[in-house]
Amino acid sequence: MRVGVPIFLFLAAAGFHTALTASLESAEKEDTFGEEVGLEQLSELQKRDQEEFEAAQMSEAVQDENTEEENDTQEEDMNRDGNVEADQHESESDEDVDGMRQKREHLEANVEEADETTNLGSPRLPG
Repeated sequence: MRVGVPIFLFLAAAGFHTALTASLESAEKEDTFGEEVGLEQLSELQKRDQEEFEAAQMSEAVQDENTEEENDTQEEDMNRDGNVEADQHESESDEDVDGMRQKREHLEANVEEADETTNLGSPRLPG
């Protein structure tokens, strides 16, 4: 019996060692598998994020171009409107000048008539 106890202890220790090693290897494989799956999922998420980011940049660029074109169009419209307003202002100024000229001519004509009327009504002194 003295010989059987050490052999039993040896076999028990060897079995325990084998079981412990197998358990550790299994856990290690699960961790590695979990990390690989996690890395794959992370890689896929990064790819999706990158694609979404690029798509967002493209849409922003298109919006910027559209906004720039709209601004250019608005500037052209404003310039055109400014030119039309300036032309209208000039024509209004011309009309004002013409109107003032007509008033002046009318007033001058009235003054001349008044002078003639005054000269006719008063006797002329020989001079």
